[in-house]
Amino acid sequence: MNYPSTDPAPAAGQSSVGEQAKDQVQQVAERAHDVAGNAQVKIRDQIDTRSTQAGDQVAATAMALRSGADELYRQGNGSAGDAAHKAAAQAERLGSYLQAADADRILSDVEDVARRNPWAVVLGGVVAGAAAARFLKASSARRYESSPYATGPRSSGSYVNGGAQ
Repeated sequence: MNYPSTDPAPAAGQSSVGEQAKDQVQQVAERAHDVAGNAQVKIRDQIDTRSTQAGDQVAATAMALRSGADELYRQGNGSAGDAAHKAAAQAERLGSYLQAADADRILSDVEDVARRNPWAVVLGGVVAGAAAARFLKASSARRYESSPYATGPRSSGSYVNGGAQ
């Protein structure tokens, strides 16, 4: 048996449901692309701002190191003064680089270092991961005690100093 179709054919000038869906998908993709572009701009602006702030702090530290080096020279400790003076010079170089560099230059330089020294990047990641794990482990007891899931005597503080109060 042949049943007549209940779906009316689209009238002239109207688009099918499939075309409407394609249009909506395209609009969503365009919005996602715009949002991603905006996020990249904001991240670059943040990197520029933060690197300049870090450069200012490093430059201030370099000035303090230089003052310390001068004081060490006055006290007659030339070798420690030389070391502090060299550290101050390196800090000044780093500070001026951070103040002057934009996000693209910093990213390019980091990529270059990572290409030349991949094991240094791996080692840096391991060190950063270990530091993060230590931080989380150290703060976990405090977070647990302040959570609504903490029950029993531990949350009331009866185990302070090994159980003695």
